[in-house]
Amino acid sequence: MVAGASVTSLADYAQPPWPAPAAPVATPVGIPVAIVSADPRIAASLRAKLNAAAGVRLIEDPSARAGIIVWAAPPSDPGELPVLPLDPAHHAGHEPPAVIALISDTTDPLPLLAAGVRGLLDTNVEIGRLRAAIIAVQLGLSVLDEDPADAIVAAWSPSRQAPANDHLTPREQQVLEHLAEGLSNRAIGQALGISAHTVKFHVDALLDKLGARSRTQVVVKAIRAGLLRL
Repeated sequence: MVAGASVTSLADYAQPPWPAPAAPVATPVGIPVAIVSADPRIAASLRAKLNAAAGVRLIEDPSARAGIIVWAAPPSDPGELPVLPLDPAHHAGHEPPAVIALISDTTDPLPLLAAGVRGLLDTNVEIGRLRAAIIAVQLGLSVLDEDPADAIVAAWSPSRQAPANDHLTPREQQVLEHLAEGLSNRAIGQALGISAHTVKFHVDALLDKLGARSRTQVVVKAIRAGLLRL
């Protein structure tokens, strides 16, 4: 027994008056999430969705140690890197919140990925998918919604880099650059003077070498590793 330690035995509770139980300490529950939108209607809609989401705790002030920011990303000028809604002054000394960007189908996702967002979802995302994305990002994953019917969770984090391009052939590098432009296999084949079947062979090789599960993931990992310049 440690000298001076306070010990409570069952005998202490056998006869009244019984020791008063310690008062419970209230602790916030759920992933702290902040919403950022220039459109009050979008912000209100997102709050209504997330207020009913289990495991999510809304924070009104994004600077108040939010774990994740759900950002209704505005349109950006072509060729310009978007500015994420992060204030370095508020996040000095600790990890900044991860950003999930909500975008329209006309928004180019690549600059947002290059800027460091951890999730991309459609502006009209359903609450179930949004909640799942928040949980996935909180666990260190990245979420891409490349198809409205299929949200793809990519099991990689920004700290994990794709392999260096010294093992990519010149042709694979060319195919990679055209993939980043959103071209189909047929269009890439026409641009390079090869068949669509050959392009598919190179795309499969890129999927394998970069450890990706989709064409979008190939581009994302290549950007992270510096294999592509926007």
